[in-house]
Amino acid sequence: MNATLNGKIMQWSKRKKKVEEFFSESVKGRVELRSTHYRGTHDEEGRGYITFDKTEIWSMCTLSFYSIEYERIEEIVEREDITPYEAQKIAHEELASEGKFNQYTYYSSLDEYCNNSIEESIESENLLMRCLAMLDARLGKRRLRALDLSKESQKVLAFYKIRCECEGMPFNKSINFAPTAPDTQKARAGY
Repeated sequence: MNATLNGKIMQWSKRKKKVEEFFSESVKGRVELRSTHYRGTHDEEGRGYITFDKTEIWSMCTLSFYSIEYERIEEIVEREDITPYEAQKIAHEELASEGKFNQYTYYSSLDEYCNNSIEESIESENLLMRCLAMLDARLGKRRLRALDLSKESQKVLAFYKIRCECEGMPFNKSINFAPTAPDTQKARAGY
């Protein structure tokens, strides 16, 4: 699928390459950004996903997202007493903070990542960009060790742990890491 970056159409292969070029040398080839489309679905919907050592660790499926989004919008409409249109924006923000993305949000997040500094990515409200920042060569080992991740999401901690493993660095045992997301349970033990 194509999407725009700075007003230009970008193919998936170019987007993938551009983002993966930011990865530290130890991560390259072990963590991969992936995308697929399902023929026969409306607009050939699909999903984006991330693998570590060929095991899927995060899935961002548009079809699954639609049902989750619909339920969340209904919940917000009742909770906030607002219109579904108003609730949709809130639903997207809540779902994004929980790490639930559709393929299009995945693409736009990757595009934005390419234009951000490492500081902007580490501090971003976008969970995917904070996760990718943990793999980024611009985040050196010394700074990686010094990060305060005490209030960070489990998803970011999982990516931090992957980076530590790839770099041969000890994982900070004082960080409360307990993968609970369904897509991380499919992955290797500890991811």
